[in-house]
Amino acid sequence: MQKGFILLFYIFFGISTSAQIGPVIGRNSNNEERVAKGEISSQFSTLKLAHVITKNATTDRQKVISIYTWIAANIAYDHELRLSKMLQNTIYTSENNVIKKVLERNKALCGGYAFLFKNLCIDVGVSAEVIHGFTRDYSRKSRKSKTPNHTWNAVKLDGQWQLLDITWAISYGNKNGTDDFWFLTEPSDFICTHYPEISKWTLLKHQVSFSDFQAHLVK
Repeated sequence: MQKGFILLFYIFFGISTSAQIGPVIGRNSNNEERVAKGEISSQFSTLKLAHVITKNATTDRQKVISIYTWIAANIAYDHELRLSKMLQNTIYTSENNVIKKVLERNKALCGGYAFLFKNLCIDVGVSAEVIHGFTRDYSRKSRKSKTPNHTWNAVKLDGQWQLLDITWAISYGNKNGTDDFWFLTEPSDFICTHYPEISKWTLLKHQVSFSDFQAHLVK
């Protein structure tokens, strides 16, 4: 897919990225205090689920495809959580609790998708990371926030890190399935819409500055 087409697509057809962000785990100032008080539940394991999902996979790539496909088919976007601060405060206490609630509710925001994907991959021996960052605002207003507003993943296959955004794959898909453009997307395309908090996760040989990203100078 050409970069120019990507830009036009999201200008004219893309839904608001604000509907995709949700709370970002790890930025709740009360988390450390809650851990100290013993208020966060014990570790919730996804190991059994990971092995069930990938039972027919023989390669790391097949495992990752199986995990991505399972999440997309079974975990819906959580509009209720997006709109409820009270529910967010209950669920967004730790990565562990988010994953547990995602599987109980069969719904997630971006953080839920990303943490579940990472944990399932690690459970079957595939390296994966959660990436917090920023998404492009295609309105005429430039988003100046210095606080990450979205979360996605990187996964290591055949010795190379690759990028994916399950939230967008689901949200920009349709009743027939996901928009798989957002699965193992080329970094040169991904940078048009996503900028990581830690710049190395652009996975680009030549880094793009955050100011250029905000000013829509990435093409």
